[in-house]
Amino acid sequence: MALGLLIWLSNWVLSDEATGAIFGSWWVKAVWDLMSVLALIPLLYLLFKGMRRALKGVLWRLRRRLIITYLLIGVLPMLLLLLLVAFSGYAILVQSSTELVAQQLEGYLEQSQAAAQAIAQELSRAEWRQLEARWLRRQLQNRADALAPIFPGITLTIREGERVRVMVSGQLPESSVDKPADASAIESAGEPKAIAGWPPWLVEREGFHGLAFDPEATGPHRVYAQHIIKTGESGVFQLSYPIGPELSAHLSHTTGLSVTPGRASWRVRLNSSGQAVFEQVPGQSSILVGEGENPFQGYPVLMPMSNWSTGVRMESDALFINPSFLLPEQIYRRLAQLTSGNVIGQGLGNIIKFLASVFLIITLLAIISAAFLTRSITGAVHSLYQGTKRVEAGDLEHEIPVAGDDQLSALALAFNQMTRAVRELLRVSAEKQRLDQEMRIAAEVQARLFPRAIPRTTALEIAPGVCIPAREVSGDYYDFFEVIPGVIGLALADVCGKGMSAALLMANLQANLRSQVQAYRDAYPDNSTAQRSDRPKPGAAATGHSTDSSSCQPKAATESPDPGQILPPQAELIRHSVRRIVQRANRQIKQAATSASFVTLFYAEFEESSSLLRYTNAGHNPPLLLRARPAGELSVERLECGGTVLGLFEDAEYEEAEVRLESGDVLVVFTDGLIEARNPAGEEFGEARLLELLTEQAHLSASGLEKLIWQSMQNWTAGAEQEDDMTLLILKKV
Repeated sequence: MALGLLIWLSNWVLSDEATGAIFGSWWVKAVWDLMSVLALIPLLYLLFKGMRRALKGVLWRLRRRLIITYLLIGVLPMLLLLLLVAFSGYAILVQSSTELVAQQLEGYLEQSQAAAQAIAQELSRAEWRQLEARWLRRQLQNRADALAPIFPGITLTIREGERVRVMVSGQLPESSVDKPADASAIESAGEPKAIAGWPPWLVEREGFHGLAFDPEATGPHRVYAQHIIKTGESGVFQLSYPIGPELSAHLSHTTGLSVTPGRASWRVRLNSSGQAVFEQVPGQSSILVGEGENPFQGYPVLMPMSNWSTGVRMESDALFINPSFLLPEQIYRRLAQLTSGNVIGQGLGNIIKFLASVFLIITLLAIISAAFLTRSITGAVHSLYQGTKRVEAGDLEHEIPVAGDDQLSALALAFNQMTRAVRELLRVSAEKQRLDQEMRIAAEVQARLFPRAIPRTTALEIAPGVCIPAREVSGDYYDFFEVIPGVIGLALADVCGKGMSAALLMANLQANLRSQVQAYRDAYPDNSTAQRSDRPKPGAAATGHSTDSSSCQPKAATESPDPGQILPPQAELIRHSVRRIVQRANRQIKQAATSASFVTLFYAEFEESSSLLRYTNAGHNPPLLLRARPAGELSVERLECGGTVLGLFEDAEYEEAEVRLESGDVLVVFTDGLIEARNPAGEEFGEARLLELLTEQAHLSASGLEKLIWQSMQNWTAGAEQEDDMTLLILKKV
């Protein structure tokens, strides 16, 4: 080290002040410099050894080690955290301020867009091409003057093709300047010709709403709000105003910040790695920043805008915020206003002072109690260790004794709560497994409630039917009945709600309907089929449809035989009233359901001999009946006749109707969950898509249509979770 000091001293003394050489030689100077650098090696070694000895002496005592640990663990991270909080606070303050100004500017844009649309609608209704130019200019001038206090520098323009028919500029009420009467007056008053003009990229567009900047402007106005609305084949209405000093003054007044106009000189773009880069627009610095002018105008408020000449859209600075609001005195002044402005502010100030005092007391107590922490920490850790061993051995009833009320005691309490939570979790898990098993059994039982076989008939093609529950069990219900020989019943219902309650109500409805149908079947003698008359009712023609599905038959038409038709007593059972079945089911559901539950039901019976379908719709989605016309065309009828839903009114009345099915007719019955099925984007499948699918594939069999619809539904939902059960039944007349 002494040799190194001697080399440094000789290098300093022997070096020539003018040339820096030693003894007139640069080689000697280079050697001396290298030796001076090598002399740092023993210095670094001595510093390292001295640091180790000092640390060893300092950390020999546990108290000093705890102090240094406290400084490294407590004080240093706290300082770094305070720096991070301060930086984050400044960043949040800047971002919130820019967001506030941006929201205010968006509010102005929304107001001006609404005003532009209102004026355009008035022009469209008034047929402005037939109006006199002087009267039209006067009306537009009135609108511009009314909007000028809100949107300074506003300009209203009506174009007809490439020609400017009327252009007016809003004037403030106190202004004494004559209002310009044509476009030349506007341009002479300072309106930029590029902004007032019609750029080529807007010719093919229906309109434009938003911000635009003029790349050729050199004046104070560069960013404009533009609203372009077409009022006919060649007519265009244009509302524009500059984002200039006047509007910036309005924004400054409303936000409390110093806002200045932007120049669209900065933009945000994505680099090759996908990160946002904030850069200056090429070729604009010489225009935007004058000689001696500070290029930093403040924090930019980025807004999406378009280049008025090219139509290129980008995010650029529409406004600037003066950074003076970040000065400590400004922040302190705002805090003082916050804590002294009202009762709430004073309360916040008192809370901050109280918390600061509490933190100071806690810090002092922590320093004073440092000597007692070691024993308490080791004791608490030992208790926790013993507790974990007991829990590891399976003793979940073990709890750590709590002797104090400090954080370590709270940790012991948390450990005890954890063991209790584990015990409760095991109990809940066992209960959940039991409930899951019961739900699986309930789903299996409910699956047995659905029809296991399709009624045999030569007049209809009947698809098996599909029900997809949204949960383990379903609230939808469908069924087939062999009411009596030659008469097939069809039911499809949707219970309000989901889960077990809906499934129980569905089971109640299923038992009710089957018991009623069984009662009719038991009352029907075996030989009545031969005695039954196949002649249709007077309300039905020999061919075609008996009645329109949109209208309901009178109740007497379904409760008594046709005049002039003599039927044996057993034949009355063939034409029994389907509405009575629904009415009885409604009374049963009303007695079994809660006040908030109800059921929608479609019930129908098909008579093979006459091809008549009698039905009642109790508030259900109208089934779709696709009619096969002779020319190959299809028509759609909705079976809506009936009444309100089941379970709300015990004395509800229902009507019934009948339609005659012809060869090729398709009946599609479904629940609302089918047409309300949503794809991952949240769009519903809708009845229109179902109709389009049915009309395109009506030539398929009933089972083929059913498979096609469910395949289309699966493609539509793409595995997205559905909110409602989906059920589908399809019948086709042979």
